Amino acid sequence: MLPDLYNDASCGSQGNNPDSKICCAGKLSNRVLGKNLCCGTTPYGVEDRGVLCCNQTLHRVVEDGYQCSPGGYLYLPSRDMVCGSRVHLNDPGKHCCGEDTYDPQYEICCNGHKHSRWGNKSCCGGKAYDPSSDQMKCCAGTLYNLQVQDRLSEEAQCCGSVLMEAGSTQTCCSAPGLNLVYPTQPGFTCCGQHYPNSSLWSCCAGVLYSRPETQTTSKNMIPGPRLLPLGDLKTEVLCHTRVLLGTVQSVSVKMNERSIVMVNAMYMLASRGHVNPLPSPHYITLPDHCSSPELVPGNTYIWMKIPFLRHHKIHL
Repeated sequence: MLPDLYNDASCGSQGNNPDSKICCAGKLSNRVLGKNLCCGTTPYGVEDRGVLCCNQTLHRVVEDGYQCSPGGYLYLPSRDMVCGSRVHLNDPGKHCCGEDTYDPQYEICCNGHKHSRWGNKSCCGGKAYDPSSDQMKCCAGTLYNLQVQDRLSEEAQCCGSVLMEAGSTQTCCSAPGLNLVYPTQPGFTCCGQHYPNSSLWSCCAGVLYSRPETQTTSKNMIPGPRLLPLGDLKTEVLCHTRVLLGTVQSVSVKMNERSIVMVNAMYMLASRGHVNPLPSPHYITLPDHCSSPELVPGNTYIWMKIPFLRHHKIHL
């Protein structure tokens, strides 16, 4: 026996004859010539004038030019602006800040929260603050009041989003995307996000290796370049130091050397207004791969050489 094609074509629990019925989101409707598309439970045609399907809702529009926003909301670009799930009347000079609008000339938008713009305001997460203030410290989007913390501004150091204790009681060990705080211990040193006993472990580019029992010293115990957050860099240091700014495109290792390819690279000395663009790509070779932190292709870094120290890298 041949199968009953009409009964097999079901719409929910209802039988469906596709020649006379159309099924939209589980609802059967009589088929009308040209209406072969579904918008939610409603059939419609691609050539129907005065209708627009946004987010499975069929809208009747009275004039041309209406569009669906990326979130599925009906709006008229010549009159409206869409911020998240809200449609606002277009006000020249206004921009979106979360679901609301703001005027960047008089306001600042921080993660969808708008604040009045006065002084030298910057964002820290969803809050606004004055980065030149000695009373506030921003750690990876978390804002701290140093008066409440009973801290002096020059003592305040961040480890990711954590404000570290004053003095040398804590050590911050960092790897791309991860920062961990440890109680400072003699004989321990950072290896990426780890803080091992350097007499038991050696470190190569953030990877731990156990030491042979007879081995107590190694050249990679000498501190090499460090990866530091840009927020910990004082403006006066950055302004009066010759720095290399660039985006890492790729990294490779040959023997113990690390080869780095950078793009959009330039040397800068801000205090003198010197900016020297470099040919792209720009190549850097580090003679000791193991003593250098991991670099992530696509990230931008500032390379600095502090007097009497080796190169430091500050991730932007």
